[in-house]
Amino acid sequence: VVTESDKVQAANANIKSVGINNSELTKVENKEYQYEATLPEGTTEAAIDIETENEYSTVKVEKIDSLVYNETRSNIKRLSTKKIVELNPGDNYFKVTVTSEDKTVTNEFKIKVKVQRPEVVLRDDILTANALITTAPRLTTSSAISGDASGLYSATDTNSGNVTYYFRGAVENNYVSFAGQTWRIVRVNEDGTIRIVMQDGINDNTTYKFNTEAENVKYMYYTNSEAKTLLDNWYDTNIGSNSDYSKYVVSGDYYCEQAKAAYNTNYASESGTSMKPFKNYAVNFKCESDENGYGIVNSNIGLLSYDEMVHAGGYLNQTNKNYYLYNHKGFWTMGPAGHGFSKSIVWTNYSNGKFYLNNVSDSYTLRPVINIKSDTMVSGTGTISDPYVIQ
Repeated sequence: VVTESDKVQAANANIKSVGINNSELTKVENKEYQYEATLPEGTTEAAIDIETENEYSTVKVEKIDSLVYNETRSNIKRLSTKKIVELNPGDNYFKVTVTSEDKTVTNEFKIKVKVQRPEVVLRDDILTANALITTAPRLTTSSAISGDASGLYSATDTNSGNVTYYFRGAVENNYVSFAGQTWRIVRVNEDGTIRIVMQDGINDNTTYKFNTEAENVKYMYYTNSEAKTLLDNWYDTNIGSNSDYSKYVVSGDYYCEQAKAAYNTNYASESGTSMKPFKNYAVNFKCESDENGYGIVNSNIGLLSYDEMVHAGGYLNQTNKNYYLYNHKGFWTMGPAGHGFSKSIVWTNYSNGKFYLNNVSDSYTLRPVINIKSDTMVSGTGTISDPYVIQ
C-alpha cells in the first residue's frame, strides 16, 4: 500500500546538502545562487557531492558561463551524486537539477565555486592587462560620438610632466571591490597611485545639494561646499575608522577644484578668474591655484574633476550611456562651471548620461573618489563578475 507519506516523499526534489571536496557548504540567502564555496589558489578540480532528501531522486549538474546568461558549457550527466568537475581561476558556476523519484517535480539550484587567484600589484596588472591605445582621443566630443576606442590611454600634461594612464569609453575591466563597495578605476596617477571612483553615490544614492547658498562665487568651490563635509564624514565612518581599509588609501595633493572650464563667457567673466568657455578650453591633468586662490585640494577623498570626466568619455551637453562612468544616476563633480546671474554652478552628470551643469543648490548624488597606494596587492581580473579585490 502506497501511503500519503510515500507519495510526498516520491515527489521530493529537494537537496539535503552540498559538499565540495568533502566540506559541506552553507546555504546562502538573497543571492542568485544558493550555495557557494571558495577554494585555494591553484585548485583545478573538485568533487561536488549532492545529497538529496530522497535518495531515489536523480541529479544533473551543468557548468554554466554565468548566472546571467546561463549558457551550458558542459553537461555532466550523473549516475551518482558525486562527480569530479574541472575548475578555472575565479568564479565557476554550476546549475544543479534535481528530479523527483516519481518525475513530477524538478527543482533547480545554483552553486558558485570561486578559486582564489594569485595576488598581483594592481598598478602593474592595469598596465600589463591593457594594450595602450596610442591614437589620440577626440576630447571635443563624448567618447560615444567620437568613435574613440575604449580602453587605456596615456597623457603627460600633468603638473610633474610624468605620465598618467587613464581609462576612456565603455571599459569593462576596471571594476574594484573595496570597503564593501564597487569602484571603477579612473587612472593611474603620475606617482603610480591608483585613482578610483565609487560606482554608486554614498548612502544608497541619496541626493545632496553641493551647497545651499549659491550667490557668492566662493560657493562653486569644493573646499567651501557642503558636499565636502558630507564626503569627509562618509570617509571617516566607512573607511577612515577601519584600519583594514584606510591602510590602502593615500592622502595628498590629488584633487583639483581650480576654476578652469566655464559654461560660457558670462559665467567665465563673473568668476573672477581666467576661466575659458568650455569650447575654448583644452582639457589636461594639470592643476594650480586660480585668481581666487583655489586649486589643489589635499585630502584623502574628493570628487571627479571636469578634466577627468572629459577624458573618461563625457562632454558638455552630449548624452553618453556607453562609458564606464554612466550609472543611471545624476552626480556632482568638483569642477566649477563659473558664476553668473547671482548663482554658482558646478559640472554635473545627469541620470540620462548627459554631461552638463547645475546650480550648486540643486541635488545630485556624491560619488567619492579615493587614491590607492601604488603597491596595493589584489586578486581578480577587473571584470564585473571577477573584480579586483583589495583584501
